[in-house]
Amino acid sequence: MKYKIKYYFNFLVIISLLIIPWPTFASDFNPNFIISDEELQNWQSMSRADIQAFLDNKDGYISSFRSEDWEGTRRMASDIIWRAAREYKINPKYLLVKLQKEQSLITVKDPTQKQLDWATGYGVCDSCSMSDPDIQKHKGFGTQVDKAAGIMRWYYDNVSQENWIKRPGVAYMIDSTSVVPTTYATGFLYTYTPHIHGNLNFWNLWQQWFEQVYPDGTLVKIEGDPTVYVIQDGKKRAFKNMSALVTRYNPKMLITIPESELARYAEGAQIALPNYSILKNDEKYYLIDYDYIRPFESYEVVKSYGFHPDEIIEITPDDIEGYTTGTTITANKPDLLGRLVRARETKELFYLKDGIYHPIIDEITAKTNYPDLSVEHVSISDLDNYTPGNSTLLRDGTLFGITGSSKIYVVENGKKRHIASEEVFNGLGYSWDNIVWVNQFTGMLHEIGEPIYLRSTTTPSPDTTTIAKEDITAETPAETIAQDDDEKEPIDYMVKTPEDEFAFIGPQFDTEMDSYLIADYSTGEILAGKNVDTIRPMASFTKVMTAYQLLKDGANLYRSTTYDPSIHKSSYHMFRIVEGERIKNEHLMWAMLVSSLNTPARMLVNSEQVQDDAFIRRMNNQVEEWGLEKTSFADTYGVSENNKTTVREYLTLFTNSIKNRDLKNYLGMRSYEYDEILDKDGQPHHFDLNSNLLMEKNGLEYNIIASKTGFTYDAGSCLVMLVQRNSDNKEFVIITMGNPDFGKNTRFNEPENLAQWAMEL
Repeated sequence: MKYKIKYYFNFLVIISLLIIPWPTFASDFNPNFIISDEELQNWQSMSRADIQAFLDNKDGYISSFRSEDWEGTRRMASDIIWRAAREYKINPKYLLVKLQKEQSLITVKDPTQKQLDWATGYGVCDSCSMSDPDIQKHKGFGTQVDKAAGIMRWYYDNVSQENWIKRPGVAYMIDSTSVVPTTYATGFLYTYTPHIHGNLNFWNLWQQWFEQVYPDGTLVKIEGDPTVYVIQDGKKRAFKNMSALVTRYNPKMLITIPESELARYAEGAQIALPNYSILKNDEKYYLIDYDYIRPFESYEVVKSYGFHPDEIIEITPDDIEGYTTGTTITANKPDLLGRLVRARETKELFYLKDGIYHPIIDEITAKTNYPDLSVEHVSISDLDNYTPGNSTLLRDGTLFGITGSSKIYVVENGKKRHIASEEVFNGLGYSWDNIVWVNQFTGMLHEIGEPIYLRSTTTPSPDTTTIAKEDITAETPAETIAQDDDEKEPIDYMVKTPEDEFAFIGPQFDTEMDSYLIADYSTGEILAGKNVDTIRPMASFTKVMTAYQLLKDGANLYRSTTYDPSIHKSSYHMFRIVEGERIKNEHLMWAMLVSSLNTPARMLVNSEQVQDDAFIRRMNNQVEEWGLEKTSFADTYGVSENNKTTVREYLTLFTNSIKNRDLKNYLGMRSYEYDEILDKDGQPHHFDLNSNLLMEKNGLEYNIIASKTGFTYDAGSCLVMLVQRNSDNKEFVIITMGNPDFGKNTRFNEPENLAQWAMEL
């Protein structure tokens, strides 16, 4: 009975407080409820890669910051956050918000040492000095993050024994305001930070970062209301009419969402004018170009484009308020409204606009982005009058998958945001029919953004974290592979070693990479390794053996090869070359090893005659001579999953191969540029940086002497490097295979961590 009396009393306290006028707070902020217990304890809400993607997206100092954790091991900030969240079963989102709220560390570019040392404000009271000897044990980024997570778990474990820990149903005077927490999580936030304003800041950050789940470019409406909105810059912008909508977006992408969700977004400027409208205000003329209003230099310029006077809309200055002023339109250019063209000679697609040409890697991109444009056929020389631009990305709001993978993404600000599960996909109201499927190169072109989850009142199912939809396409089988009981993370079709078969050599580096190895280059001794005898697809690691065999066979690199697509074109042909163009063989070697392009490998191998099979037999015979029983080749450039090796055997292959001084030098090139010997398309010049982004990074504790990258979906991301330690010139070979991070930029984070760790062995 005493528990019923206590509950009834607390209920009356809460009800009475709800009718008392509150001080003015940010819209919808309720001091009694900040976050739920489910939210605070959702420790699986973000993987380590998710956290790194979030930090990269915010582009603050700690996105690349490495510090000692509470045990003294140097790790990336994302790794420290992930480990603390996992250890104490506390949401990593809580730690991210805490770091920003206390010291602005998520976004600040140049923090002070004090900001880093007291990252979460743990142990520092309002009246405390940060130099107080009694709190120095709490100092340090890794320690601060660990303790911020640990204290929340301690509160949960000890709230029933410690009356000073704030709890639900009890009234507390905080900043002269009576607050009755409705969740333990809310009470614990006030225990940690006993101020309303500090917790308002926490709430604002949480809402901004994690509560508005629909990405920019999403078309939304609510049931029973015909008004359509687009989410843009975190606001909802209503379309005044259908023509304003259909000239900008595909209406079939429209989703219906709850009114409560729409209410979370602030009102943005209404979109009233159709895209590419011609406007007139007084004697000035304008073109609406999406979010830009572009002035015409004169009415004569308007007429030169053939616009009819009846097409011109009279406006007032208020009609164009909120638009950004774009570049002035001065000359009659045929691509003012955008053109889609295909080069007759190369069959390549380009989008032309404003004197710039943008390559289109995948035809699906053209159909998705420009459904109303017909393809014009032009000569490649017609592009000489244009400036080259970036490759075309899918438009914001596009749902896409990558052929061969079950992950689904939505594009926002040019980045791909992984939709965490089928439950999330359906919960957001998306339609499976609206997914477009692109090749892996188009997928890789989009950098990784933050993943998308449902609002945290509904946690992602731990057993279905990979989207799987039966019969969407033959290349996307419905499949979810369970991992250990502690954590389920989304995977593709990457070959993985079962956890009960993990094997280590030497000290262990904690990583999700399936296999790694660190060896003393001078002796070949393996200093540390994981799953070094697991057989794995080797992807473009294959090209090192191809290059070695070519040099062993006496390939004349000073001769040239003429491109014949019937015998030279490879799978995933990304080499810019047209039939009949002639390139020096040494330059083909650069393109194969430095850019990791596939077609140059076939051109080199077939420079005399079609001889792939015989050449591959010689490659396999060579590794047999080296005693490599688990290594074999099925092609010359690494696409086949039957190009296989282990990290132990690849150590031998790599070290033997780079005994050839020329090959070692090629693998050490940071960049290259060359001109075709015979040019057919008016674009003779080629240049590129090394596909290993670490070779462009400053401040490393080692120099990269030679390296090769690799990637396929079954192999994962792979990297081999010969490095020299700056402190003593000692050389190491570092090999990573089965890295599950497929991000174009982020895939090098974990190998960099491993290499840094290796420097301390």
